[in-house]
Amino acid sequence: MSISYKFAKLNAIVIENSQNFKNYFSKKRFNKFTGLMGLQIVKILVLKDEERRLKDSNSIDNEGRYLGFHNAGDWTLGLTLGPIFLGVCGSIVVAFILLICLYTQFTATPEPLPVWFIVFVICWNLFFLNFGPILARYILPKREVYFDRQNQTVSFSWSVNNAEKNEHGHSTFPFTDIEAFYSKANHSQGHGVTHAMYIAHKDYENHRGAFSEILVKDNPQNPNYCKYTWERIVRFMDVTKPLVDSPEIEPFRHLDPITHDFDKQNNRPEKYWRLMNYKQMKQIEEELDDDIYRFNFDGAITNPKRWANKEITKPWEKWPIDESLNQPDDTPYWKRLMKTLVMQIIAGV
Repeated sequence: MSISYKFAKLNAIVIENSQNFKNYFSKKRFNKFTGLMGLQIVKILVLKDEERRLKDSNSIDNEGRYLGFHNAGDWTLGLTLGPIFLGVCGSIVVAFILLICLYTQFTATPEPLPVWFIVFVICWNLFFLNFGPILARYILPKREVYFDRQNQTVSFSWSVNNAEKNEHGHSTFPFTDIEAFYSKANHSQGHGVTHAMYIAHKDYENHRGAFSEILVKDNPQNPNYCKYTWERIVRFMDVTKPLVDSPEIEPFRHLDPITHDFDKQNNRPEKYWRLMNYKQMKQIEEELDDDIYRFNFDGAITNPKRWANKEITKPWEKWPIDESLNQPDDTPYWKRLMKTLVMQIIAGV
């Protein structure tokens, strides 16, 4: 549940616009639509749209231009994940019904098999297996705030007072009009103090609605993750430098002129991250997460020569691809297909 701007501002600590941690990383699973199709008949249509958007520099999915964050109170997530949860619950009920019917077959009063319910659950899962991606991508409005590197703006996908509209019809402000802060969010028993990060217009009284909680990853008990997230945003918006070398940005690096020229001079492999196994990406992220937890953000602001990190510009040298994790799956095709079909019928995924 989201909270109000006034409440978030209580005892809030403003985060400075620094760039000292430097190694901003977000893992990404590539080729998520190239596995077995199974019963997902719309898969090829979604894949074609993905390929089209990779070539469109103005697409809101261009992660080399836009850096987006879901609003903490985004109710649309429930509409996309809810049907999957209900489908799994329905499949569990079906399993119990089958066990009961099987058990009572050996008694004098066997239970009739509710075929209609079983068919309903299967149809429900298969419908949302195909309709879910369309619902999330094209129909449901996303409640998110996103940063536009090209235009140096911040946009909110909901209505904001006294705001201009960008090319996507969203409320937009110059990046320099936005501030970031964090505050203590909870004193939960056994977990101590937790922190939450927020962004808001500096003149919020005249631009009500220009406020959002930014979900930080992992340990909210350590405010370092709030500081890291804002540093990542500040670094992303710095057009004097090329984009950081992170997996989610790789397919879009050629669309940013500064980054394109830098990569050419840096002899960057075109598909370094896309050829890496997702397990190795998670290992790298865990390594950097440990660094975030221990990093002296405040000390790096006052004494960057001592505390600031050096940016990793050639990650392919620091983290060579572990080929042992890229071994082809030798599981027989029929087993992989059966596993896919079972997951689609039972959970709709």
